[in-house]
Amino acid sequence: MTEQSVGEAVLQRDGRSFGLVVGGAGGIVTPDDLERIARVAREHEVPLVKITTGQRIALLGLEECDLPAVASALGLDGYRLPGPCVKYIAACPGTMACRWGMQDTLALATALEAGFGGRTLPGKMKIGVSGCTRNCGCCFSRDLGFMGTGRGWMVFFGGNGGRHPRTADLVGANLTPDQAVDLAARLVDHYAASARVGERTARFVERVGIGAIRDEVLRFAPYLPLDDL
Repeated sequence: MTEQSVGEAVLQRDGRSFGLVVGGAGGIVTPDDLERIARVAREHEVPLVKITTGQRIALLGLEECDLPAVASALGLDGYRLPGPCVKYIAACPGTMACRWGMQDTLALATALEAGFGGRTLPGKMKIGVSGCTRNCGCCFSRDLGFMGTGRGWMVFFGGNGGRHPRTADLVGANLTPDQAVDLAARLVDHYAASARVGERTARFVERVGIGAIRDEVLRFAPYLPLDDL
């Protein structure tokens, strides 16, 4: 699969069958990927093939004994049974195709995936990347959000759209792609080291306060003006 060599085997609600989730960062797939998925789904009589909210493709209803054969047929190196980790990096088309795109979302999503995609964390992490302020990547409700403007990237941290919604905090603006990825890495490292087991970023920020994160993480990023922190 594009930008991904390992799939995720997710136990389904029946407690017996699995969904094998595949796909690249930002929802990028090639025609060969799609043809391979269709062929494998037919050959293995996969009950349901679904595009997920995280812009990936899930082959649902697989027996555990079938996972190795299906993963191999998809061209994957294998599969993992994921714990809390970076669940997905969803991105809009950005400057690749959208008339309003102001930044290259797909390149940023690919860089983020390479940096810490699939990394084990205290709680699951969802990442959204929007190429403009129309915010199709839902940055404000993601654990990590990136929004493109004419001056660079804005970075948001600690959002959640679940039962207890939280609007993410703006933690950086006017950043280059490299700076945006570096800031994300600093935040993920701090979260991984400091959050409680099972604690999502929104609850983590509420517990420690965004001021503490500014003091312990943001003030050490050389591209962030101290006066804005």
